[in-house]
Amino acid sequence: MEIKRNQKYFTSKGINVILIVGLAICLLGAILLFDGNTRPFGLVILLVGSAVAVYGSGAKSGEADIDNQIHGIVKDIPEQAQIKHEVYERHFLKIINPIFLKGFDYSADDLLCKKGPDHKFRTQAYNAAQLYFTREKIYIYGKHLSLVDDSEGANYEISNVILYENVAKAYVEPTTVKVAGREVKVFYFVLELKDGTDALKISVDYGADVDKACDDINHVTEKMTAFAIERAADKAAKRAFLREQDAKKAAEANA
Repeated sequence: MEIKRNQKYFTSKGINVILIVGLAICLLGAILLFDGNTRPFGLVILLVGSAVAVYGSGAKSGEADIDNQIHGIVKDIPEQAQIKHEVYERHFLKIINPIFLKGFDYSADDLLCKKGPDHKFRTQAYNAAQLYFTREKIYIYGKHLSLVDDSEGANYEISNVILYENVAKAYVEPTTVKVAGREVKVFYFVLELKDGTDALKISVDYGADVDKACDDINHVTEKMTAFAIERAADKAAKRAFLREQDAKKAAEANA
């Protein structure tokens, strides 16, 4: 993470003065190039202005820099999730695809948020999580990362393994946060357990895919919970049958 440049991205206000100065010097140098007497001096001025402009443009991160830094980290999460939980494609259910969730985090008390030219709000923190589904369990692995703080407290793993029968529901929870005097709508993906706790709750880039993820999870949870109950009943019946057979054998031996 380019911590210092990222901090400047979120905290700098107004125009980039250094960049503007550099461009102004370049313009002066270009003007001087048209006069034969001042052309050598104009070339020097142009080079100086270019150096200042380059420095100014690199003094802080831009939207593309922020997005590239995030992508560089979260792109490996699906593979890391498999390694972390030792669960691989051969274990996955066929009735539901793995689900990947991601989005900027708005929960910080000292929230830093900036709206880019692309009309997208970016904050100083980001989270992403991969969900894998097997016959009995949901495996969760993800990361919360800070763009302005490289401490372990601000950058940590998200990890959980849950049984389908412990899941209550998956749903989207909308809320609003105040940013620079205006309200910004934020959406959380929530995987709630029957004991009232959340197996996972992260802010996400909301879209139809998130709604579908919730529907898919709720469907597979219902199906696999019923399957688990049937499997448990079958096991109980088999154990009861074996106990009955053992009892009969013991009675015959004592007769």
